[in-house]
Amino acid sequence: MIDVSSHKNVENVIRFFLTYLPPRGAESILDIGGGSTAPYKGVLQTRCNKYRNLDIRQGDRVDYCQDVIEGTEFKDKEWDWVWCSETLEHIPQEYMKTFVDEVCRISKNIVWTFPLPHAPAFIDDPGHSEVIVDMKSYEKDFTVFDKTTKTGKGIWIFARNDREIQIDNRGIHQEGYTVDNLPFIIRNYKCYRRDDEAMPWSFDTPLRYKHNIENFF
Repeated sequence: MIDVSSHKNVENVIRFFLTYLPPRGAESILDIGGGSTAPYKGVLQTRCNKYRNLDIRQGDRVDYCQDVIEGTEFKDKEWDWVWCSETLEHIPQEYMKTFVDEVCRISKNIVWTFPLPHAPAFIDDPGHSEVIVDMKSYEKDFTVFDKTTKTGKGIWIFARNDREIQIDNRGIHQEGYTVDNLPFIIRNYKCYRRDDEAMPWSFDTPLRYKHNIENFF
């Protein structure tokens, strides 16, 4: 995956996709298809206790190198949230549903984003295929939200049925998840230890904010 800091469609990625961030205070977020650069790690890791990146390719920022189509070793509903941004369109169409089914098995909630064929970003990459999965067919297992834009940005949220959820321009807010669940606090766009606010909180890698990503805190 191309780092969003150099993506041809960077402003649209930030404006639309990061509007639908998982809720602050989630126990865990699995970034599926984050690539070797894990471009969303900086913001996703500030919303959960445990962030991990899964990709089919190895890399310094890849925690799990696995092929989702072949299945994963995760338990059913092991991950609170999955972030799967601009990945599904790279899966061969005959395996797309297999991919989605496995992600749904291991996840309580999911954010999907992908370009549609009429989006300018779709034709920029010859590896893109039209997503042919019927996302509404998963309504029996999730509360499904279609936030797809007229300009061709496919955005779908699969949320667990047993918790109230609200989606607005600051992200996703879900019953049971609050900032109080996190071991750090955010003040002036910087993270500090919750038990000692004078001490900076250290993530695995330094936070990198570009193109006003900090506005989404």
